[in-house]
Amino acid sequence: MIKINKKIYLLFVLILLPFQNASAQTTKVDLPVPYTSEIPNGTWTGPWKNACEEASIIMAEGYYYGYEGTIPKAAAMKNMSPLFKIEDKLYGSNADTDAKRTAQLINDYSDVSATIKENPTLEDIKNELIANRPVISFHYAKDLKNPNHRWRVGGSYYHVMVIVGFDDATKEFIFNDSGDVATGAKYRYSYDAVMASLHDFDYTTHHVDGPARVLFTSSKLLYKEKSSPAVYLISHNTKQPIASAEAFINHGWKWNRIHVVDKNTLNKFKTGDLINS
Repeated sequence: MIKINKKIYLLFVLILLPFQNASAQTTKVDLPVPYTSEIPNGTWTGPWKNACEEASIIMAEGYYYGYEGTIPKAAAMKNMSPLFKIEDKLYGSNADTDAKRTAQLINDYSDVSATIKENPTLEDIKNELIANRPVISFHYAKDLKNPNHRWRVGGSYYHVMVIVGFDDATKEFIFNDSGDVATGAKYRYSYDAVMASLHDFDYTTHHVDGPARVLFTSSKLLYKEKSSPAVYLISHNTKQPIASAEAFINHGWKWNRIHVVDKNTLNKFKTGDLINS
């Protein structure tokens, strides 16, 4: 039998306890992600009737820019409209954009990065939210049983939303649901309903019977002030200085994506940790 040194074991337990307690204390997260419905013009016509993907993209991007509240109608339409044209050009359609295509739109045409996570666990999603990163999710939404959803008879029931938080006390995720034009901001769905309804669109079957997938998002929004060479990564209310050109390149960021802003704009953000690798 292996003998355990009780003093070493006790020290090991005491070292671990603060980390375990810190994790256990995070029982609720509610990120201030700005909201828009998928029909900012108020009509279920044209591309807007299938615009949950585009609405989710601009909500996630708006969060990293530092916006909160409701996205004004004109701003929502201005930012969603180019995405329809890009999808039509790339894919021949702007309807039923699956996780792969949505990730491509985000990575190539926005200031956000998206990584596909297949078969995510409850804890996977919660950990992203704890890290202040909204999650874009893909659903067979008929199973969510939201009475405010509108569905075409015989349609796919495919729906894309932004997970903005969670509440362990009620066992619910908090969503910005662009398809619920009445109560979609901060709408709650149970953990069980969310995890059971996670399905990607399958272009082979034309049904929402693909694997459970979500997109983990992160900022790649880069700001610099005109009179200074310093470059910052912006994430909602924080600016993180980038230590070197090597660190910049290692993260895969592009020099031509840097936004030159005035000092007042930059000063609105609190300074976060240095990015040095």
